[in-house]
Amino acid sequence: MISFGSDLHSYGFASRKEFIMPAGDAYCSSSLAGNTRKYHGMLVAGRRVLLSFFEEHVNGKRISVARYAGALQDEGLRYLNGYRHYPPAFYYMVDGVSIKKSMEFDGGLTVRYDVCGEAELIIRPLMTDRGYHETRRNVTLDVIYSDNGFKAGRLSVWSSLPFIRDPQVYYNVLYERDAERGYDHVEDLFSPGYFKGVVKGSEALVRATVDGLEGKPEGFKVAGDIIGVLEMAADGFLVGDTVYAGYHWFAEPWGRDTFVSLPGLLLERGRFEDAKRVFRYFAGHIRGGLIPNRIPGGYNSSDAPLWFIYALGKYFEKAEDPKFLEESKEYVENIMSGYPDSEAARLEGALISVKPETTWMDTPFTPRMGKPVEVNALWVNAIQVAEKMGVEPPVRPIAALREFGRFWNEKKGCLYDVIDPVDDAVRPNQAIPLALGLVERKKASSAMEVIRRELLTPFGLRTLSPRESGYIGRYGGDASYHNGCVWPWLMGFYIEASLKLGEPKEKLAELLEPLLLHIQDAGLGTISEIFDGDPPHEPNGCISQAWSVAEVLRAYKMVKNKDFKA
Repeated sequence: MISFGSDLHSYGFASRKEFIMPAGDAYCSSSLAGNTRKYHGMLVAGRRVLLSFFEEHVNGKRISVARYAGALQDEGLRYLNGYRHYPPAFYYMVDGVSIKKSMEFDGGLTVRYDVCGEAELIIRPLMTDRGYHETRRNVTLDVIYSDNGFKAGRLSVWSSLPFIRDPQVYYNVLYERDAERGYDHVEDLFSPGYFKGVVKGSEALVRATVDGLEGKPEGFKVAGDIIGVLEMAADGFLVGDTVYAGYHWFAEPWGRDTFVSLPGLLLERGRFEDAKRVFRYFAGHIRGGLIPNRIPGGYNSSDAPLWFIYALGKYFEKAEDPKFLEESKEYVENIMSGYPDSEAARLEGALISVKPETTWMDTPFTPRMGKPVEVNALWVNAIQVAEKMGVEPPVRPIAALREFGRFWNEKKGCLYDVIDPVDDAVRPNQAIPLALGLVERKKASSAMEVIRRELLTPFGLRTLSPRESGYIGRYGGDASYHNGCVWPWLMGFYIEASLKLGEPKEKLAELLEPLLLHIQDAGLGTISEIFDGDPPHEPNGCISQAWSVAEVLRAYKMVKNKDFKA
């Protein structure tokens, strides 16, 4: 499905292609040129990097890649002649000997070296034990040795090859992507020894596991097409009874991200039992009408409870489930009774006013205090869903919808981003009320034209129009995060709004093609968190984001489903 050839000889190319294989609360991840981030690791469990990478030699020639401060060790790329994904498979040729290295991850790592010819293999594991946001120096680990491997803490590594005890510390390992981001990027790694043996026309295996870590119960899967690849990526975000927001550094539950993602990750795929477990998990964390922004974390999200009800509404559109409907009424009642006078939001008239930095645009550079357009669209939707479920909302939907009309900006022909006080910056949040059908057709058409002209890119919607004075076209941290960067998840709502206005499904399907092809770019087999606002729209942020994958899947289902009616 995804493959590369001689381009891999270039470190600049190979180091920008990353893979990730999640399984429960663990993952295996690297670039095709070795670890370039402190978040990379052959076995990362519970947000701790345990097994960093393998240093590999074939007949005395190094085939692995690593970089050390002051020393480049990327000569192994000259022997790498092909890569195929998924699962990851690397193809090497060293002096006439062919080696295929394949990797599978089910909560434990299996690396298989298939040798055509005769090769002396030396495989040295390099290890640490640290949180994935950190680096570590002067690493020493307590090791228990055996003939075919070792155990260090919870980590066990063994092989079909004999193990030779040879403790070493590798100093000043460099992670250049973290250096680019301005974070700690140099650390030391420990190796207890190496596996060594001659393999002739056969195979060698290395296996690494972590005590107490459960693997994938369904075993390892191979996808057959682009959508199959994305659905496999979608499965990787479901961890137990919750959803992780993104990899690498958002590998934890986030309330808002979960319920934006849930329709595309689960409901569109008929995963209703999984969805109910997620609803119940977060319902158990409702406090004062709020859903936590992250777990563990604070109750500072003004939109997470509304996204929860949005996803519930989508559930009952898809599934006839009277028993769960009765159960869900309590969840909705808890939100309706507490949310309108909560730590994050307050009911003013029939609309919702929020505290600063509580919407999805949550940095100090986009405080958005007042009445944000998407929060109030979700509020109107939430009280509509509540009424349908038989729950009495604090205001009538017709009153809230009438007052929502105040968001119309006659001068720009689109919706204000915030009112009370007014912010007329052209932002993509207005796509959400358009997708929900809350704006009459003539005005909706006008607003969609503004979005198309000023915000639409091949990879989603810009967070701010380039015509606005605060626009930043290249990602550069929090200041640019919501002031120009493109977010793929917004494409789902753009597509839905376009369908409501009668746009042909065939044309909208073509609009999704660049995002589908992106699975061959930064995070292989998945979709990035953000892109630059300016061409060529380089990917940035997390290499794999739940709501990016979810909303592209949902959009694809909408444009390909002949029975879908907007």
